[in-house]
Amino acid sequence: MKSVHEKLLLEKQKKKSTESHNLKKNRFLITVNVLGSAGPIRFVVSEEENVAAVIDTALKMYAREGRLPILGSDISNFLLYPVNAGIGCSESIRSR
Repeated sequence: MKSVHEKLLLEKQKKKSTESHNLKKNRFLITVNVLGSAGPIRFVVSEEENVAAVIDTALKMYAREGRLPILGSDISNFLLYPVNAGIGCSESIRSR
C-alpha cells in the first residue's frame, strides 16, 4: 500500500508530465463558414493536423448538427483557406 506522501509525489509527477505535454503542442480555433448555413462551425485542432482532417471534422460536425444545405462527405470536394486570403475591400472583383 502506498503512503500519502508517495501518492502526492506521483500526482505531482503526473501533473507535470501532462503540463509539459500540453505546452509542446499549439492548438488553433478553426471557424468554418458555409454559405447559406445558419452560422459558423467552431472547433479546436492541433497544429499538427493536416487539412484533410480539419475538413473531415468540419463536415462531420456540420452533418451531426443537421445543418442545411446538405454538403456531402467527400473531403476532396472542399477547400480550406484563411480568411485573410480573400479579396480586400479596396480591390475590384475582377482583380482576382
